[in-house]
Amino acid sequence: MRVDASELPVASNYASQHELLDLHVLGNGRTAAVDALTRYFNEDAARPRYTGRWFERFAGGGDRPGIADTVTEADVLALNFLGITDLANVAIDTTITYTAEITELLEQIPANLAMYEAPWTTYAPGSPTSRLWWLFKRCGGKDRWVTANKLLARKRPCLLPVYDSQVKAVLEAPGSVWACLWTWFQADSRRAEAIAKLRDHAGGIQDISLLRCVDVVLWMHATGRTT
Repeated sequence: MRVDASELPVASNYASQHELLDLHVLGNGRTAAVDALTRYFNEDAARPRYTGRWFERFAGGGDRPGIADTVTEADVLALNFLGITDLANVAIDTTITYTAEITELLEQIPANLAMYEAPWTTYAPGSPTSRLWWLFKRCGGKDRWVTANKLLARKRPCLLPVYDSQVKAVLEAPGSVWACLWTWFQADSRRAEAIAKLRDHAGGIQDISLLRCVDVVLWMHATGRTT
């Protein structure tokens, strides 16, 4: 798939979002970001624990070899860890009704590529990623855009972000969260490196994707759980 230069997203359209992201990743919010990651992925039973800490890890992950190109029952169950309920029809549609279509599209979306490495063609309208998002959005018989984002993040955690109403609000509802984050990464290689350092400082979460770390920091901030 080819994309004309004029169709590439423009970073300046997301200036306020990029400023917020930089605050948490490169600026004065770094200490709070490390604290947010540490608390979110905490395994100490004596302290508050979030079920979302297991979203990527549950059953070996959604992108592990052998199941990366199909939605499994474990992938659907993992959605519940992030607060997605009413999953019966989602399970039927993703593991039975649309299995062939889902696999065909997942096979065209790299499982070993990170957003900061990916070309814009990965996300452009009409791409397999975009088409799968539209398919996931109608799985379950409703306009389930949050479910779609979380399913994509489960299957391609390094490439596609968890995105829900909380993060949408804190990011001031960007026209495209993919374009927002992609242009942010593309503009400065230090950003990916800085997230990796935040992850290292938090400790014990090296298996968690950079995008998931960003999501957790933003979600904790949006819900008032950061210091």
